[in-house]
Amino acid sequence: MKKMRIFKFWNENGDEKEKEALSLKKAVMSVQGDYKDEFISVEYITKKGKQISQSVKIPMGRKIRQAIIPEQKRAAAKAKRI
Repeated sequence: MKKMRIFKFWNENGDEKEKEALSLKKAVMSVQGDYKDEFISVEYITKKGKQISQSVKIPMGRKIRQAIIPEQKRAAAKAKRI
């Protein structure tokens, strides 16, 4: 059965946030916009009751499609010529 967990996030400056979510990935994706650091630390309790504390690299989630970059450059150059 699914269980909501409380994730506690913080960075080197000491900014702290708590988020309740089903998974670590969903919690990280919801708070990553609030932090400008490359790594944030997270602490939570697993289903089995083990306390986990680790660092997570952000941003996490979908990546930019690499084919879009040349298309954007081409469109910008075309707009510049016109």
